[in-house]
Amino acid sequence: MVLRDKLLEKRGLGFLHPVCAFIYLVMALILTMFTMNPMLIGISLVAGISYEIHIMGLYRFRRYIPWLILIFIITTLGNMVISHNGAHVLFRLNDNRVTLEAGFYGAVFGLMFAAAFLWCDITQRIITGEKITYMFGSVAPNMGLIISMTLHYIPMLRKRLEVVHAAQVSMGRGDYKNRWDRAKQWGKEFSIVISWSLENAIDTSAIMSTMGYGTGKRTNYSNYRIKKADLWFLFIVLALAIPAFIVVLSLEFKVYYYPTFGAMCSLRHMAFGSIGYLIYMFIPFVAERFFKWH
Repeated sequence: MVLRDKLLEKRGLGFLHPVCAFIYLVMALILTMFTMNPMLIGISLVAGISYEIHIMGLYRFRRYIPWLILIFIITTLGNMVISHNGAHVLFRLNDNRVTLEAGFYGAVFGLMFAAAFLWCDITQRIITGEKITYMFGSVAPNMGLIISMTLHYIPMLRKRLEVVHAAQVSMGRGDYKNRWDRAKQWGKEFSIVISWSLENAIDTSAIMSTMGYGTGKRTNYSNYRIKKADLWFLFIVLALAIPAFIVVLSLEFKVYYYPTFGAMCSLRHMAFGSIGYLIYMFIPFVAERFFKWH
């Protein structure tokens, strides 16, 4: 956790004060989830992928690619099976219409879901448990503690699963005769990880009680200090968020999928109106260069 924090301090939003970075990331996630405009969703997806690669590197990001493709396929096919609206019928399945518009809507929704997933992953990498405790520790200490522990346990469980799997393989239990044996082995490893985590949670609870957690007024320390550059970044973010939210919420830029695909404005007008949204989504790269120069 400490090593990851130190690495992210040299990348993009890691330079910023936690409150500034949190405000930007939350608004980026909202801008992604509150639109079904394929152009805006495409911009958000490209920005999320670019920033993930910038933080993690292309080699580590490759493990996300199959999951993103799976999300896209499931939402596309699922909406084609569930929704039967649309003017262009591709074929019939059990006397139900499978339409092109339903597939296109499912594809756009899948891209939106994938972009939201990437921005959530970026948020949990940038806004670490320490920063959450700093932001919410005095206002809502219990909520801050819960969020911090949740974000801590997700990567911890993944690492423990890798440790347990490596130990099982070293014991000669890595050869699977069939898929059923493999599923049983993964179930056993998952059970070991859960038992390990529960024991660790009990120990953590006992230690917190011993140290007097919850018995008096809490005090905390952090070395986060808001700088003039942070205030300038926050001002620019809020200024750029206004045209971005106008594009997302304006009826002029709405896209409809049923009964057929269409938009309320021309493609040229939509592209021109999306410039503010585009600039907002790629702020992290500009911020990193500015902070390095500063």
